[in-house]
Order: sequence, then structure tokens, then C-alpha cells
Amino acid sequence: MAGREEAVVDASIAIKWFSEEEGTQAALKLREEHIEGTLILSAPDLLIYELANALRFKPDFDDEKVSRAVADIMDLQIDLINPGRELIGKSTEAAYLYGATVYDSCYLALGELLGVEVYTSDKKFYEKAKGSDRLKLI
Repeated sequence: MAGREEAVVDASIAIKWFSEEEGTQAALKLREEHIEGTLILSAPDLLIYELANALRFKPDFDDEKVSRAVADIMDLQIDLINPGRELIGKSTEAAYLYGATVYDSCYLALGELLGVEVYTSDKKFYEKAKGSDRLKLI
């Protein structure tokens, strides 16, 4: 559909959809815009694993709640991108450029490949990669 905006979200944003913390309202706004169809959200498929792992260590989550959260993410129909040579190459390049992990850098690399903004609430990663004009901190 013409006129819809696109963005990449990282796991730090998706976690806020299930756990109240600083920045939750802004993260929920992105999710709501996606549900309404005014914003198309994308992410590397790594997002699912990072979300499940982060929620696994939250005291108010058990295996059933984590499984429900993962199912909810799948139901949102975020465009989950499988790794390919170009994405892995750009992720590795960004990791070296910003002194970050390849895991964190893959979100930024995807945003660069798609030509869209990347939303994070990971302050450490943001500080490392704030030289990118695509990266936005929530």
C-alpha cells in the first residue's frame, strides 16, 4: 500500500511490548501503528530469540508466558528477515565500524539495506552507533 512508512525495530523495543519499563509507551505506539497498517515493521529473525531469552530472565515470566509472547509477536506479522550474505556482510561491517556486536548491528544493517529508520532502546548500542543517521533511541 502506497504511503505506508517502514521501520526496523530491535529486541529492546519488542521486550517493552510485554514488560512495563522506561520507553514502553513509545514502543507500544510503534506496535499500534503497525497493527493499524500505517507503519510496516521489520526485523531480523534474531528478534524472536532475543525476545524469548530476555523474557526468560524476567521474574514475572515463566515458560508459558514466554511462549505466549513469542506467539503474539508471530501474530503481529512483523516482516522477519532471514540472514543472507548481504545482511550478514553489512552486519559484520557495522559491528567493526561501531565497536558493537554483530547481533546488535544486524538491526542497523537491515535498516540500512531497507533504507529505513531503526528503533532501539538499547542505550549502550545507541551510544556506540549514534553516528548512523538511521538509528533512533526510544
